[in-house]
Amino acid sequence: MITKIRVSNFYSIGKEIELNFLKNGKTELPGYFSHKSDEKVSLINGFFGANASGKSNILKAITTLIRLIYNIKGSVDERLFIPNMHKDFKGLPTKLGIDFLFGSNHYKYDLEIMHGRDVVKEELYLTNTGNKWAQPKNIFIRGESGIRFGSDYRDYENYLSLVVVGSNQTFISHLITNVKAKVLVDFEENRDRFFLKNDGFDTILPFAMASAIKVFNVVNTNEADEFLEDTKNIVRCFDDSIEEIKIDKKGDNLFIKVGHKDFVEDIDISQESAGTRELFCHIYDILKVFKRGGTVVYDETNRYYHPEIEMALVGLFKDKERNKNNAQIFFASHNHNTFDLLELDQAYIVEKTLSYSEAYKVSEVEGIKKRDNIKKKYGLGLLGGSPDVELFDYVLKQVI
Repeated sequence: MITKIRVSNFYSIGKEIELNFLKNGKTELPGYFSHKSDEKVSLINGFFGANASGKSNILKAITTLIRLIYNIKGSVDERLFIPNMHKDFKGLPTKLGIDFLFGSNHYKYDLEIMHGRDVVKEELYLTNTGNKWAQPKNIFIRGESGIRFGSDYRDYENYLSLVVVGSNQTFISHLITNVKAKVLVDFEENRDRFFLKNDGFDTILPFAMASAIKVFNVVNTNEADEFLEDTKNIVRCFDDSIEEIKIDKKGDNLFIKVGHKDFVEDIDISQESAGTRELFCHIYDILKVFKRGGTVVYDETNRYYHPEIEMALVGLFKDKERNKNNAQIFFASHNHNTFDLLELDQAYIVEKTLSYSEAYKVSEVEGIKKRDNIKKKYGLGLLGGSPDVELFDYVLKQVI
């Protein structure tokens, strides 16, 4: 589970944004996991704001950090990401940080990257030491002078000669992959417990083909059959004429075919609706994370789904009876109804002032109370993060 993120000089984010997904208090609440008797982790976190406010960039910070930790390739050029382009940040590093809770172990990870490409600083701490007053244990620090291990991890210095650290690869990813250091077993075991979907990074049809390749090449035939059967049953909620989804191979090419009742022949997945394709691409991986426990980062959950379908999908993470493994979701949406799923400190408003994005919890807005109709107040612009519709309407009419 993710308990905190820190971001600065990253796309539209200039000055540091720190978001804390922990909540104090002993009262049990739906949508929270009780990490300690007096501390809970939010399992459902929604981000709202106007177009181009920076919602996607906050979620992109999370996915970028996870991809860097596990060395998951996702960039088409040599840069890992684009730093903030404002002149105030020229020549300054991007700072990214994330705190994880794996079982009973709590980790704090920070790194600094120059030009969106070169890792110049990296730190990993174990923060739960059994004594809340004790200092976090440093596992390693990577800087200009090299890599140093904390006093409890000096034996890992023997691994340094085995690890060749590239300038654009994190040291933690080398340790996880090559060294299997005991302290990083938590990271290794949770490698497959993330679903990362950023709008703009990922397009539907390439993902559909990636899903097909994964299914076709899977060694366990039962798992492949389960994927297709589960996906078909869920997709049929959109279109009950669907009878079969299959993957065919002709030569070196794979084809995803959908069989419909009373159709002359099967049709290609590309001919299905955008919502059907989106479900095919992602629903099985999301549910797999949900069933085993893990984290889902899903940008623009409202983009292709009917609002009620989006509510059902996101609402699963608040359902204590079904979310027994405490799966966690971070999502961005323009559907105001999703406010109904969230407590005041689970809903985040993102807005851009001048050149920078900023984010804050609805609970931090002055005068807002739990009994208030949040979605109505947001629609009226009382929480911030709303587009200037009057200006848009005026300019549009002038252009026409």
